[in-house]
Amino acid sequence: MSVEQIQALVDGLAARLGRAVLVDDRDLQLVAASQDFGDADPARVWSLLHRRTRPEDVRHDELARLTGPGYVAENPELELWQRLCVPVRCQGLLLGFVWVTDRFGEIAAGQLADCERTAAEIGLLLRDRLLGAERDRALRQQLVERLLGGDAAAMREAWDEAVDRGLLTDAGQLAVLLVRRAVSRNSVRSSAVRSSAVRSSAVRSSAVRSSAVGSSSVGESGTGQLPSAPLSDLERIYRDHPGLRVLSTSWPGRAVAIVTGRAGECLDRAVSALADDLGQAGGWRVGVGGPVPGMAELPAARRQADIALSTLLEDGSGVAYWTELSADALLAQFPHQLWADALLPAGVARLLADPAASVFLPTLSAFLDCAGEAQRTAAQLRIHRTTLYYRLSRIEQISGLNLRDGRDRLLAHLALRLQQLHGVPPLPAVAFPTDVEESAHNPRRRAG
Repeated sequence: MSVEQIQALVDGLAARLGRAVLVDDRDLQLVAASQDFGDADPARVWSLLHRRTRPEDVRHDELARLTGPGYVAENPELELWQRLCVPVRCQGLLLGFVWVTDRFGEIAAGQLADCERTAAEIGLLLRDRLLGAERDRALRQQLVERLLGGDAAAMREAWDEAVDRGLLTDAGQLAVLLVRRAVSRNSVRSSAVRSSAVRSSAVRSSAVRSSAVGSSSVGESGTGQLPSAPLSDLERIYRDHPGLRVLSTSWPGRAVAIVTGRAGECLDRAVSALADDLGQAGGWRVGVGGPVPGMAELPAARRQADIALSTLLEDGSGVAYWTELSADALLAQFPHQLWADALLPAGVARLLADPAASVFLPTLSAFLDCAGEAQRTAAQLRIHRTTLYYRLSRIEQISGLNLRDGRDRLLAHLALRLQQLHGVPPLPAVAFPTDVEESAHNPRRRAG
């Protein structure tokens, strides 16, 4: 195995130099590390604990352009001592870095030559490792595509191969995770109202973390960016739950994972932990489909995950589960173009376009989600019931809806949810009547 051979080369070089030696791949993920000789600074300890080197510690972009050995200067703020960096290349391709702690610049010319020879040997092994990883990645991608493609014969063949290789197991149920990169805010179509206060409880908003998670990259490597998708967490979940199997693959900006395991809490908890980790990595949206009972239902689970994914804001991070979508499971399948071209009842259009929509729409959404219970709605919104009654009265006046009528409630709820899922459609110019005119046309009592 190339990793064991690389470790032997690292240990040998460290023993000859009497210094700590560490090897990273081109994405600064740890490959091998020697023992230290009392020269382990806090930055090295962090690297060993997290199995990677922080790009900000070593100016990754600059080091990737090195053609020969170079030094990373000491940085007291980062608690990093000076170290020698020897780029690992094979046939001109950058494959990694050899790091040697040299706080006081004491490495002699002969020792530097030894480092370069060792880096060249490691380069050959890393090339073989990379080629093996590429073959494995291509196989996994092919298996995933065939399993989710819907062709029964291809699915059965891919399933048998995945089970034979130990990538999946026949026992238990399956879930599908779709991971997509969040779209830049500058490229997302602006909406008049898209308040997070009225997002469905099915969407679990996740805090964005500044640090990267995982060791496998879906996007371009060597750019100094965070790893594109924390797919190494798949392996962590697999290790933590021996009854699980995970088959995953990735492309630039997206990834797919098929998880199989015993039905019930084991699978549910593992999938939730994995999805939440992915969603919290920052800049990623995750849709979860399933669980489904067997291989034949995998295409359906994939569609479920896709529908769940569509309920998340394109420019945010988070996780959405098919099993928690409720009515959104149907509404999310409503084609966006149909909503964009929809002819809305005049009252609903007035409400969506009202200058106070940013207050009225969350209030109405909360009221409908609470089944019209005024006390519970007021508590959820943290407002006095008198304030709630006033807002509901204004909503009725603006829209012409009677919130005591089931069909009007249904219309309002559908319009709100579609607006939350697809954005505000183009609205015709509407005139907002005065309170006197509203009272004349809406002699209804306030809702609640």
